[in-house]
Amino acid sequence: MKKILVPTDFTPLSDHALSFACQIALQMKYEIFLLSVQSLPANDDANMAIELIKTIQEASEEKLHSAAEITREQHKGVVITTHFAFGIPAMTVKEFLESGEFDLVIMGTKGSHGVDRFLFGSVAESVSKHSPCPVIIVHADTVYKPVKHIAVPIDINYKFGESHHIIHKIVELAEIFKAELSWFYVNTDKNQEQDDIYYMLEAGKKIDIEIINASTVEKGIAAFCDSSTNDLLLIIKRDYGLVEQLFQRNIFAEILQKQSLPIMVVHY
Repeated sequence: MKKILVPTDFTPLSDHALSFACQIALQMKYEIFLLSVQSLPANDDANMAIELIKTIQEASEEKLHSAAEITREQHKGVVITTHFAFGIPAMTVKEFLESGEFDLVIMGTKGSHGVDRFLFGSVAESVSKHSPCPVIIVHADTVYKPVKHIAVPIDINYKFGESHHIIHKIVELAEIFKAELSWFYVNTDKNQEQDDIYYMLEAGKKIDIEIINASTVEKGIAAFCDSSTNDLLLIIKRDYGLVEQLFQRNIFAEILQKQSLPIMVVHY
């Protein structure tokens, strides 16, 4: 059975992300892997440190057990396992993902009301930047709806035609969800009119790309998502070199904080 990794810090925000993940799991027949990560306590007294570590671990494992039982009761049929680990949250989550055992990650964020400095916010963004599998980031006020329509903004100026592998990956993801894809490009150049844009898959299927005119990419994405019936925003992330990172505005972080739709992040 395929697995969804769901990190938790036992806050209402993480409980909401877990509930969202369970409904995705039931829709796609996936298993939930609920992970709690705690930083090691600093203590100069070795004996006291050992006792403190033991206390933290027992308390966290008890919370995990309780969360799993409640989840099984609230979401009949969901398969859920739990695991506790000491470590730095972002790094530990990424280490689990590097094992290759997971097909999806679901985490939470506070969105426009502020970014949680612990797990749901800065860590969610960090994990999404490096995860080998897709990451869905859920806002605190996101209400689950079966994923039937997925919005996909693309950058036609960055070798879109050469990125056939990620295009196929997105098409495959949509097929798993049994969802329709809406591709669009945000044109921010008032002096440049775009012709019709499309991409041809090898099988001869044509992907039409809608053009949205806006002053910024963020506003264009927001306008498209607000004007269409979408259940999920899919962001294609590419890794920048050091020089590009220095000059590239962090558009993703702004979208993450302001967009009300759940966001799926995939890499190429």
